[in-house]
Amino acid sequence: MLSVQLFFFLGVIFLLAGTSAPETPGLSASSSLAFGALICLVHLLASRRAFASAHSPGAWFRAERQAFALAFASFVALLYGLDLKYWLQPLTFFDKTEGLADLAGLALFFALLSLSWLAGRSRFQVFFGGALSPPAFVWQQTRQNLPLVLPWILIAVAVDVLRLLLPEALLSLVPAPWDEFLVFALFLAFLLILLPPLILRLWACRPIPEGPFRMRIAAFCAAQNFRAGLYFWPLMGGQALTAAILGLLPRLRYLLFTPALAETLGEAELQSVIAHEIGHVYHHHLLWYAAIFCGFSLTLAVLAPLAQSWIMASTLFPLMMRYLPLSPETLADAITAVPLLALVLLYFRFVFGFFLRNFERQADSHVFRALGTAGPLVSAFFVIARACGGRRERHNWHHFSLDERVAWLNRCESEPALVGAQHRRIRRALALYFLILACLCGLGLLADRESLAARAENQYTETVLQAAVQRSPEGCEPLLDLADFYAETGRESAALSGYEAALSRPEGQCGKALRVRLWNNLAWLLLSAETPGLRNRERALSLADRAAALAQNAPVLDTLATALWANERPDLALHILDRAARLDPQHVQHYDAQRKRFRGRWLANP
Repeated sequence: MLSVQLFFFLGVIFLLAGTSAPETPGLSASSSLAFGALICLVHLLASRRAFASAHSPGAWFRAERQAFALAFASFVALLYGLDLKYWLQPLTFFDKTEGLADLAGLALFFALLSLSWLAGRSRFQVFFGGALSPPAFVWQQTRQNLPLVLPWILIAVAVDVLRLLLPEALLSLVPAPWDEFLVFALFLAFLLILLPPLILRLWACRPIPEGPFRMRIAAFCAAQNFRAGLYFWPLMGGQALTAAILGLLPRLRYLLFTPALAETLGEAELQSVIAHEIGHVYHHHLLWYAAIFCGFSLTLAVLAPLAQSWIMASTLFPLMMRYLPLSPETLADAITAVPLLALVLLYFRFVFGFFLRNFERQADSHVFRALGTAGPLVSAFFVIARACGGRRERHNWHHFSLDERVAWLNRCESEPALVGAQHRRIRRALALYFLILACLCGLGLLADRESLAARAENQYTETVLQAAVQRSPEGCEPLLDLADFYAETGRESAALSGYEAALSRPEGQCGKALRVRLWNNLAWLLLSAETPGLRNRERALSLADRAAALAQNAPVLDTLATALWANERPDLALHILDRAARLDPQHVQHYDAQRKRFRGRWLANP
């Protein structure tokens, strides 16, 4: 079940979860449809070309892996090129059902895969038989791959249901990043128990019928004190040569064989394969898989926001914003999601893969406990390799090569202590793994998250505002927005330069409301600036007067009153301030403080 397809599904899930909807899409609805249709057409043609060169069963599997890569590339193009999350936004129901929108995105990826499977259907039937209709063939392939993402699908649905049913006050009791992780961990534990029966149905497994074959398998399992349901697994039309074990609890545990494996192996060889699967249960590998994955998920939940803030606070975002034709929201998601996605894929390839390979080796060693020798298992490996036409020296991310597995088993025959050494190696690796994760989580929780997030937010806002100025170099409002931002963040010299640039625009480019806002905000800056040499009370009064002549609202009158007071006219300042207070009764405390300040100076200098 664990294969290269898992990497692509992880990538899709991660990108969906890490991408937010922009305020406006980069393309219109009609242009988005045209672009989407073009991507799908190119994807279909590329898939046909990949499967056209498949002249053997092994080549078909290689073409399918290429098709997954093509589907992933097409999905990324649709996600960012179309601003896909914008078009899926109606499914979120005011941010209550974000999982539903992500499920729709996953369905799009499956749709792209379906185009690929249809392109390879005729070749599949040549190599593996069967005469399924196109819809039935696509459903068969979907069922084989769906268990790779089924836990995430069910968790997404569960989180959405909780958000809809539970009150906000209850949801806020658990702070981020623990809230979603807690739901994830609890539901994952639930899935580990109930998921195996669902997978049996998806894979269309059927119980091994009563007869000599079933009796021999059941007798061997009973001799090993092992209990599980016995099923045939019709993988690749039953032609694949493999076995699997599903489930934690004995009553919900299932031992699966493909019919071809049962027909190909002798009795001792089949027993050795069963011993390997029993080894996974004996050493609690399924629980360790869950613990390893949960530990990494928690660490990612703690560190991912920090990484996002660090990237957004760096110079990378404004640099890319300058040269890439993407919306700020989409670019922000991309430059944070892509490095984290690369980290996740590297983690699964090297860290999780390390444990998978060594757990498989540990399961291989269980044949010594069950049969006393590895000879039948070695023989089974060679039979499977000959039947599949594979190279024995080829290894992958989750298994050692066949030659490596056989060589290790042969060494264990002559040096039994190697088995115990393998167990100790795994225990030390697990201890080191969880120690490193605990240290990373601790460092992440001790970091100044608020300060880093504030810097990132300021960098993002400044970059977006600067981009708006570049898009509208003659406009007044973008300059004013940028100058206001500089004033709010204490960069007073930059704010003054922005206001002066906006003042230089012709009045036709700045409407009445913008001119009032510009004069008022510049006047306030000239009155309150802390930068030496920046204050100018006479000019501030002139600007405040001009603003008040066009608009008699409370903020403008407050600025005018302050300008009058700064120019030693406190009596008139108090009169204007009273007018502002009557217009804005909600901010009584502010105006009371202003009156106290004005009167204090008046009494000191009547």
